[in-house]
Amino acid sequence: MSGRLALALRIVAIGAVAACLWWFFRQMEWDRLGRALEGAKVWPIALAAALNFGCLWGKAACWRIMLAPRHPVPIRRLFRYTIAAFAGSVIAPARAGEVLRLWTLKRRDGVPVSDSAAVAVAEKLLDGVSMLLLVAPVPWLLPDLPSWVERSILICASVAAAALVGLYIAVGRVKGGSDAAWFKRFVAGMHVVRSGRRLLGSLAVLVGVWVCDLVLVNLVLYAVGIDLPLAAGILILFTLNLTIMVPSTPAQIGALELGAIAATRLLHVPDEPALAFALLYHALQVVPLVIVGLLLELRLVLGREPAPAEGEAAEGEPAEGEVIPAAQIARR
Repeated sequence: MSGRLALALRIVAIGAVAACLWWFFRQMEWDRLGRALEGAKVWPIALAAALNFGCLWGKAACWRIMLAPRHPVPIRRLFRYTIAAFAGSVIAPARAGEVLRLWTLKRRDGVPVSDSAAVAVAEKLLDGVSMLLLVAPVPWLLPDLPSWVERSILICASVAAAALVGLYIAVGRVKGGSDAAWFKRFVAGMHVVRSGRRLLGSLAVLVGVWVCDLVLVNLVLYAVGIDLPLAAGILILFTLNLTIMVPSTPAQIGALELGAIAATRLLHVPDEPALAFALLYHALQVVPLVIVGLLLELRLVLGREPAPAEGEAAEGEPAEGEVIPAAQIARR
C-alpha cells in the first residue's frame, strides 16, 4: 500500500471516528461525566492496571509457543518486547510498535523477519478466534440485543474460520526453506496452525488473556458504579476491539471510546458513566504501559536503538551506526 493511500485511509478513519463521536456525545451532560470520574473507586482501577500486565504476559507466552521450536526466545524477553511494542504503538503512528518488535527479534535474537511477521499475523488471527469463542454465547445470554448483533458475530466467526482453514491449507502446501522466496518463508512461518498441540496451546493462552481482560473490564465498570452481567462485559470487549481494529487516531483515542459507548447504549447504560468507564479503561491500557515500556526499553520504544554491527543487519535494515527513528519505523 502506497504512503498516500495509507494516509488517505487514515484520514477517512479519523473523520469517521470524529463524526460518530459527535453523534454520540452531542447531548452529553459533561458535569455528570465529571462527577462519574471524580467518584470512581481507586482500588478496582489499580487492580485492573496490574492485571493488564498479566494480559501482556499471556501475549508473550503465546509468542513463545508460536516461535518454538525453531526460535526458543525466553518468555521474559518476549514480555519486555511486548510491553515495548504496545508503548511504541502509542508513541509512534500506524502501530509502529509491531514493526519495532519484529526488528528487535531480528536484531537481538536472530529471528528472521519473515518468521516473526508470520507469527504476528497468526497471533492476530488466533486472537480473534479466541475472542469469538467467548463472544459466541452472548446473544443467548443477552436475548434483548438487536438481531444484527448476532448476525455480526456470525459474520466475524465465519470470516475467522475461513481464514484459519485457508491458512492451514496454505501452510501445508508451502516449502519454507532458507532458499525460498520471502513470501513462501512468511507463509511457512505460520507453522503453528499445522501443529495441533501448539495450536490448542496458543488458543488456550489467548482465551486466558481475554478472560483476564474481561475481569479488567468488569473491575472498571464496578469502579464507576455500572452494574452489568458478565456477558455484557464480553459484548463491550467485542465492540471496542472491532472499532480499534483499523488504525485511526493516535493511541486509538476516540475509537476505543466509540466502541465502548456503542455497546453500553445497547445495554441501556447512560452515556456519562459509560464514557467515564471508557476513558478510565483506555487510560489504564495506555499510561502504565508507556511508563513501564520507557523504563524497560527507553531507546527501543523511542526508536533510537543502534543498528546491528556490519554483517548482522538483514536485507533492508540500516547500516552500522545508524539509528531507527520511530517515525521511520512506522513507514517500514
